[in-house]
Parts: sequence; C-alpha cells; structure tokens
Amino acid sequence: MNKKKYLVCLFIILIPFSGYCRDPINIVTDSAYWYPYTYSEDNQAKGIHIDMVQKALANLNHTRNFHPRPWKRALDGMKNGEFDAVVSASYKPERAGYLLFPDDAATCVKSMWRITQVEYVVITNPDESYTFEGDLNTIPQPVRAPLGYSIADTLRAAGVAVLEAPDIIDCVIQLVSSKRGAFITPPENAMGLQLDDRFRGRLKIHLKPIESKSYYMAFSKKNQTLLFEEIKAIWDEIARLRENEPFMKSLFDKYQGKP
Repeated sequence: MNKKKYLVCLFIILIPFSGYCRDPINIVTDSAYWYPYTYSEDNQAKGIHIDMVQKALANLNHTRNFHPRPWKRALDGMKNGEFDAVVSASYKPERAGYLLFPDDAATCVKSMWRITQVEYVVITNPDESYTFEGDLNTIPQPVRAPLGYSIADTLRAAGVAVLEAPDIIDCVIQLVSSKRGAFITPPENAMGLQLDDRFRGRLKIHLKPIESKSYYMAFSKKNQTLLFEEIKAIWDEIARLRENEPFMKSLFDKYQGKP
C-alpha cells in the first residue's frame, strides 16, 4: 500500500472517533462563598460539588476546566453557550429553557441524579429573640439572599420581600452591621461563616429548614458538543459516587472545620 492510500485509510478509520476530541469540558462555577459546596479560592473552584464532579469526569476519562464567575454572570454564560456545564444549579422552569437537567428534576424534591441535596435555613442576629418555626412571613425583615439564587424566588412566591446582595459575604456583612433582619443560606455555609473572625459569635442559625433542593451539574442547550448519552453517563457516575458512603465521608471530612 502506498503512502497516499495509507493516509486515506487512516482518515476513514478515525472518522467515527473524532467526536471524542471535544474535551475539555468547560464548566462554570459560582465564585461566591457557598461553602462547603462551591466557592473560589485564588481564582480556583473549590468545594464538595467541585470535587464530586472532578472525580466523576476523571472516572469517565473526560478532561475539564473550571471557571469561577459571579452567579448571575455564570448563568448568562450558560444562556449564551459560553460554557458547556454549570456546577451546581437547582431546577427552575426558567433555567430549563437554556439548561439541560435530568428527567426527574422538575418533579422530584430529591432527584436520583442530584450532586447533593441542600437545605436552606434562616440566619439572624444572636440578640434577636425570634425563632423560625416554619412560617416564612414571620422572618424578620429585611430578608437577604444573594443575587440570582433560586431561594429568593421561593421566598417571593410565598409573599416575602427579598433584598438581594451581590454575593453571600455581602448578605452577612449587611446583617452583622445592621443587626436587623435575616439571611438565608445552607446551615453548612453558616457554620463555615461562623469560623470567620468577622462573623464569629454574631450569627444565629435556626434549626428548622425553609426548603430542601437538589443541585445538579446542568448542561448548556446552546453550542453543546457532548452527546446526550455522554451527559447521562456523567449524571449516572455522579449518582454512583454520591451513594458511596466512604467517598462522601472523606469529602465532608476534608471541608470540616475550614473557615
């Protein structure tokens, strides 16, 4: 076989496999301090959700790049097809217009293909005598939440006025400096914030959750190069890791007690 015929044959053989050159997967993450799930440190994405996705993709031989961004900008990037995926987002009908979620995301409180389940609780000033017992309309005003977070929509749907701040740290600073109102965040995030010298002893975490949400690795519907079978395999691997108790314990232990 001459050289020309050899090259033609090689080209034909490689055509079916050319799709596997789509990596790396470009993943946008929330740069805000949503500890221990996602946050940014020295412009590097960190957190339990990041580690889980890293492991799942490595197991499937995908390369990946993480890009921390402010949450609103991250969602805009997903709308425009600037990124392949986001870690991590809860389901909202409006987001489903431009993000691909697992099939049960719209109907299940706790999805089979979630990264993890996350609860939200009320945080107030420790001098506040108030205790949250389940009625959203009793939460002291102003009720603060980070810009673009789905929990703000949940509160508004219940008739609660929400004051949005650029990110989580801004919400906490406003609460601590004013000693008025409340801030909504996961309890693990609040416990991490309490380790910060600026906020130590200045936050009261209420035990009763407001809501529980599944959080996902969601994929952009625009400019998506991954096949659905590949996306489904990623969701399946994330679910498999989540059910691996020793693996999950090691992740939570890794972030335990970090400020």
